[in-house]
Amino acid sequence: MRKYNKSRKGFTLLEVVLAIAIMMLTASVFFSLILVVVKSHTNVVAANDMADFAMLNGRAIENAIINSKSVGDSGGRTIKVKGNRVCKGATPLLSMEQYEIIPSDDKWEISVSFRSEAATRTVYYTVTLKDQANKIDGINKYTYTYSGSVYIPHGTVKDTSGDSIVVNDW
Repeated sequence: MRKYNKSRKGFTLLEVVLAIAIMMLTASVFFSLILVVVKSHTNVVAANDMADFAMLNGRAIENAIINSKSVGDSGGRTIKVKGNRVCKGATPLLSMEQYEIIPSDDKWEISVSFRSEAATRTVYYTVTLKDQANKIDGINKYTYTYSGSVYIPHGTVKDTSGDSIVVNDW
């Protein structure tokens, strides 16, 4: 029979193996938590960027409409989407470039719809952004819609609706 020697100091192999196993479990939980936080942060940033870009386009549309003498008449310049840019005629309303996924492939697909009412002298618009970078089975994961209206105090407004609107500058 062996005598137990109390003067021996150190850990047994079983204690070391258990300590390593506990550290590995703790590390895996910690790193998976970090991945979830990073993914969540990425989603929030994407949503905020979409909201900001849609709002900037909406404000540019408002400025173009409010500075016109008539809305809905022929012979003016058309506000519509051309190549994922909201343009008045051939000129982009917003000079800010959007992100690109790969060169010449814009991050967001932009669509705009307009409706004007002559009785209230108001133009209603909706800017919709679809995230091209985050698609699941070909369907956009993120879509953001920004709506607004512009009251035209001076000038004429005709009843119209569609994906473009004609404005005549002063």
